[in-house]
Amino acid sequence: MPYTVVELDGGIRVAANDVGPPTGFPIVVHHGLIASIRDAALFAGLVDAGRRVLLLARPGYGDSAPVVLPDVAGWGALAEAALDALHVGAFDLLGISSGAPYAYALAARCPARTRSVFIFSGTPALYDARVAALWPYPLDTEAGLAELQVLARSLFFAGLSPAQAQEPAIVDASAHDCFGIALDLRIRLRAWGFDLRDIGARVFMQHALDDSSVPFATAQITASMLRHCRFDARETGDHFSGELLDAFLRRT
Repeated sequence: MPYTVVELDGGIRVAANDVGPPTGFPIVVHHGLIASIRDAALFAGLVDAGRRVLLLARPGYGDSAPVVLPDVAGWGALAEAALDALHVGAFDLLGISSGAPYAYALAARCPARTRSVFIFSGTPALYDARVAALWPYPLDTEAGLAELQVLARSLFFAGLSPAQAQEPAIVDASAHDCFGIALDLRIRLRAWGFDLRDIGARVFMQHALDDSSVPFATAQITASMLRHCRFDARETGDHFSGELLDAFLRRT
C-alpha cells in the first residue's frame, strides 16, 4: 500500500505514503515546509535497511484536507488517528526542518508507542522567548491564515518555471492555495499545546553550525528543553541535503 488517503471522522483526509517492507519497524516521517510525501526516494536508505517508512502529509499538503489545527498538538491527535487506521503500533519518528514540531507533538501524544525521535535541522521552539529573540525572520503571532497564504505564494512560488511548478514538492506544498504552509507559519510561533519536557522518548538531533535557515543557537536551546536528547553539531552542510540526512540516519 504505497500511497493512500486515510478517511477519518468528520470527512478529514490524511494522505500517507507507506513504503518499505510491511514487517519492518515503522518510522513515521514528518516532512519539511516545501516537500511532498511522494518523494519517498529520499528514504531509500531506510527501506534498504528493512524499515517500514510512513510519510504523512500535514493538513493542506497534497491530498490532505485543509483542516485548521488549533495548535501543533492538534497534529498529534490527527496523526494518531491516521496511524490507528493504518494499523501501526509502536514507531520511531523523524522530523525534518519544519516537520520537527509535529514529530514532537506525536511523541507527546503517544508516549507508549514512541521509541525514538530523530530531528534533522529542525524548526526550534519558537514560542520560547529565548528562541524567538534569536530568530532572524519576522514573528507575527496575529497574522491570519489568508494573509499567510498570500505571503507563502510570494515567498516560495513566484517566478517558477513550468518544469519547477510540476515538481511534487511544489505541487503538494502549494495545494489548497498554500494552506499547509500558512497553517505551519501560524501555529509554529504560538504555544504548541504540550511541553517538550514531557517527552520521555530518546531524541537524536543533528544541526549544522552553518545552517543559514535555522540558527544553530536556536537548536541548542530547543535541545536543552528535552529530557533525553543527544545533540550532534555538524560542522558544515547548511540546512539540508539528502546525503546528509541519510548519513545522520545511518549513524543513529
